[in-house]
Amino acid sequence: MSFVLCWCSLILILVSPFQRISAYDQTFALCADQMGFIRCEKGTKIKIISAVYGRTDDKVCPYGNTNSRSCRSLTSEIKVKWSCNGYNTCHLHASKQIFGNPCSNISKYLQVKYRCMKGPDGGKEIVAFNAYIKNHLTLNRNTPTNVVYDTVYYNYGNAYNPYSGYFTAPSNGLYVFTWSSLVDPKKIFDAEILVNGQRKGLGNCNNLENPGYENCANTVPLVLKTGDKVNIRTITADYLHWQWSSFKGWKVQ
Repeated sequence: MSFVLCWCSLILILVSPFQRISAYDQTFALCADQMGFIRCEKGTKIKIISAVYGRTDDKVCPYGNTNSRSCRSLTSEIKVKWSCNGYNTCHLHASKQIFGNPCSNISKYLQVKYRCMKGPDGGKEIVAFNAYIKNHLTLNRNTPTNVVYDTVYYNYGNAYNPYSGYFTAPSNGLYVFTWSSLVDPKKIFDAEILVNGQRKGLGNCNNLENPGYENCANTVPLVLKTGDKVNIRTITADYLHWQWSSFKGWKVQ
């Protein structure tokens, strides 16, 4: 079921019943582990007024243990502002992996107050991410596997999901993606880049005959539509070295 918050040109989609809010400053909540997004009309940008991950109210997401009025993550507001301020669209995930666990055994939520503002750049969004793997990957050589680059240096526009490994295009346009792979001696990492499950490029990093390390990089430009999903999947691969192996992308126009 879709949940749509509307005020003028403002849309938020969640998993909830329909509701309409007309206040200038909009407030919404994502219950634990829910995902949703804020979108402002073209020519305006998101400004976060406040954001709290934890529990300060027993009426918001009234499920589980709600016996707290002072549970809040100290980093929730700055993280939401970093992800949302100045963008036309902002994806959010009410997750303890992102905001920490400020109170164990308490049912938590993410509550955000925001508004859409006109800006000098006409609301132009910056979309760019740089993600890498934080642990070595050991793979079954002949089993295609979606690669999850699970740690981000930055994620402007919040379009890359480090838990699934998928980039979701927030708007139509030309994007560029690149992935680099560090392969150990006698190992292989041949992979493909997919758009909605369809191959759009290949990358070869065959190090089976080499006693030393091998570093490979591949770059693919893609014309995407809003909602298109991009990810890296192995073809023939058995190992990928941590930290040095990354997946990057940015919107050109």
